[in-house]
Amino acid sequence: MRQYIRPILFVFAAAGLLAVIPISVYAQSGSRSYPPSGSSRRASSSGGSGLRTQAKVPVALEGYCPVSLKTMNKWVKGSPASKSVFDGHTYYFANQQGKQMFDHEPAKYVPVLGGDCAVSYVKMGKRVPGNTRDAAWHGGRIFTFANAEGKKMFLADPSAYAHADLAYGGKCNVCSVNMKQTVTGKPEFAVLRKGLRYQFPSAGPRDEFLANPEKYEVSANAAQASSGGSGSRQLAGYGSSTR
Repeated sequence: MRQYIRPILFVFAAAGLLAVIPISVYAQSGSRSYPPSGSSRRASSSGGSGLRTQAKVPVALEGYCPVSLKTMNKWVKGSPASKSVFDGHTYYFANQQGKQMFDHEPAKYVPVLGGDCAVSYVKMGKRVPGNTRDAAWHGGRIFTFANAEGKKMFLADPSAYAHADLAYGGKCNVCSVNMKQTVTGKPEFAVLRKGLRYQFPSAGPRDEFLANPEKYEVSANAAQASSGGSGSRQLAGYGSSTR
């Protein structure tokens, strides 16, 4: 089986400087739609994955293995024979070990916004699928963009998009709705639903959210209003190249 190497953008902070390595352009358009219910999956520090088996769920990362990407810094094609479903997407893995690692802590490996473009979401409030050729590492997480222009906008100001997936700015919406209080959530009490991170101050409001997510989740209209508008490849700049 022939292997090939394809460079990807890598962004990191070093001595206060932003280092960038460009990648090729591969645009992809279209809006993302999610099932109205039953698509939420818990992501917690305890390792609960909330995985399920479901047919015809969209394949994430164009079939590349998210565990190989995170742990080996390589884009390695996964296999349909080794897969898991998490938060409305199917993830393929290079081997069973990768699947087991993902199943234990899926939120650690998934792309930001489930692979949707963070720039499109911030600027337009729309869920537009990203692609693996217009991608960047930032803060230890992988961002994929709809096109080269989105990538350039991200590179110009990564901090403006780094937390595009953080619902309600990290505030606990359960606390806001039920207690009329503004309370900052904690990463250790986080839930990943439809690509968005919901944070809570404790297990109580987190479990309340899980029991009735539709009551507390960000709506599409709210997002738009707030916006105002088989082989392997190495990540260039992140380890040595391997063929």
